[in-house]
Amino acid sequence: MFEQNSDKIAALQILSDELGFFEAIDAQHRAFHVTAGDTLLVTFESGAKLWGPDVATALDASLLMIHADGPTWFRSPDLFDFIDDLTDEGFFDDFDTVLFAGAGMGAYGAGAFCVAAPGAEVLLMQPIATLERAKVPWEVRNRKAWSLRWGPRYSYAPRSVQAANQVTVISDPTETLDAMHASLFQDDHTTHLRIPHAGPRVLTTLHGMNLLTPLCEAAMTGSLTRPTFAKLWRARRDYRPYIKGLLKKLIKGDRRTLVRHLSRHTLARKSVTSPAQELDLVSEALDKAKTVRAQSL
Repeated sequence: MFEQNSDKIAALQILSDELGFFEAIDAQHRAFHVTAGDTLLVTFESGAKLWGPDVATALDASLLMIHADGPTWFRSPDLFDFIDDLTDEGFFDDFDTVLFAGAGMGAYGAGAFCVAAPGAEVLLMQPIATLERAKVPWEVRNRKAWSLRWGPRYSYAPRSVQAANQVTVISDPTETLDAMHASLFQDDHTTHLRIPHAGPRVLTTLHGMNLLTPLCEAAMTGSLTRPTFAKLWRARRDYRPYIKGLLKKLIKGDRRTLVRHLSRHTLARKSVTSPAQELDLVSEALDKAKTVRAQSL
């Protein structure tokens, strides 16, 4: 899963031609559809790091992947027309369950376009609500996207998800701007699942913990509750990049007591079985923290 290989995209195109359809929507957007079951996973992705195809295969689900070549934010009139045509043709009606899912820019796409399939399930990981300056004047990232046309079609994700059945938003409350975007999804059918200290690359973190497939499965079946997620999120305890990142934060904040507590806890986990391993873990975090502190002076 999560291969950085353009050959995988080529293979997916061949598979789509055989078991569904492939369409080059415009110069920067392509659609891949593979028919495999009565449940449809709709993902919005970019680059060569793909996760939707593997999750769909693991769940025996059909796949519709909208792929962007670069940070387009899926703001394409041709893409709008393509999604409109799918709706008009009853494409989404052929499936018992439809899940729109994405992360970051892909979460914006999943949220904005899920209105094409009213009653769909929606899973948004680190979502961006919009980059329209009038709505999010506090957003200082992604400056090149500010000039894109952000309306009126498929524009504001928090409004589009109102047509969904259940919406699940996963975000890190310690990442201020990400948390502000997440807070804009406020409807009663929205469940917020918080992953403190996951960092700015939520998709990579969830993938590294092998959570993408169980998250999508639970979202499809309507069982992605807070207690269910709490059990899944325990995987962070054995995920070394998460532990290193948390140690780095604690050391940077000079939280020495918490560093000791975390170190003892980590040592007790199965993934760290010796003092030497723990020393390596803490030493690496200390070295990174010192570098960050020195750069900030």
